[in-house]
Amino acid sequence: MNNLPGSVHVAPDTEALFEALGETLMSSALDAVEQRGVFHVALSGGGTPEPFYIRLLTDPKFRLMPWKKTHLWIVDERCVPEDHEKSNIKMIREALSDHAGIPADQVHPMPVLADDPAGDYEDQLSKAFDMIPADGVPQLDWVLLGMGGDCHTASLFPESPGLTSTRWIDTNDGEKVVPPPRVTMTYPLINAAREVAVLAVGAGKTAALTRVATQIESGSPDIVNIPISGIAPDNLTWYLDNAAAG
Repeated sequence: MNNLPGSVHVAPDTEALFEALGETLMSSALDAVEQRGVFHVALSGGGTPEPFYIRLLTDPKFRLMPWKKTHLWIVDERCVPEDHEKSNIKMIREALSDHAGIPADQVHPMPVLADDPAGDYEDQLSKAFDMIPADGVPQLDWVLLGMGGDCHTASLFPESPGLTSTRWIDTNDGEKVVPPPRVTMTYPLINAAREVAVLAVGAGKTAALTRVATQIESGSPDIVNIPISGIAPDNLTWYLDNAAAG
């Protein structure tokens, strides 16, 4: 997987992988608080990161995480109520934020059932970063992404309209968007982040990773068919276990 963009960290198993990922997250958080007084992190849902979030709370190695100075954002969300079993914020709250000591007004669920969920979430970002869309793009400190077998990331699915969005946040739907419709961070927002980590575990991810590496080796991304190839921040690291790395 040496042809993946950015850097690659491979660990023998998920426990070692989560330890390395947690150390990177905590280091970034402490640096952000020291330099700017606040840490802005965006987390993804799904089954893969859930045990990582639990590890952040239970492992003494991460006891210095500055949760009280953390703003927690959601990378993407299905258009379902917050108590729905498929809700990303439900999982993130139960696994992490409800127990970490993050002030309630610093946890930012996506208002997916609002009339204008993307606009409302952009308003929350504007307020937190004291800026408006015309000013540019907010710079999140650390973003955790996953990757599907179809090479989607966040809710940026192949051949979906969200791939060409110039907004910070947008709604996304279409034939290849796994229902229900989604609200998602876009390339402009994700790629502006100080650090982006992609977490992929298990042999089921090897084929998709190979597609990404092959596409990048060709010299250009293919966001239409391989959306994750469009993730290109200044600081990108792939966190893989041996099984995913093949």
